[in-house]
Amino acid sequence: MDDIDTLITGIITAVSESKLPETEKADVLAQLTVGMHRLVWPILLSHVPQYLLDDATGSPERFTMDDYVEMIDVALKNPATAKEMHDELKGALTEVSALLTKSL
Repeated sequence: MDDIDTLITGIITAVSESKLPETEKADVLAQLTVGMHRLVWPILLSHVPQYLLDDATGSPERFTMDDYVEMIDVALKNPATAKEMHDELKGALTEVSALLTKSL
């Protein structure tokens, strides 16, 4: 994921070195974090086996932290999960980087 690291580093550097007020810099970086979560979670959940999703939604009062960890672990063991998350993040970060280069 070196390309994602490079994109994130470039974005953080561009924001940090910009002439934006510190509060706006913090807001931009917070929005970046929220946006990345919003991209990754649906992909992750789409790779959780149905039986685990049924367990989580069928008896939420009995759903434990161990169940949650198992659900995430199973999804991450699927190689398609990492590839899909990588591709989506790379595309989104490329767009953000281009936008910042244009705007800042």
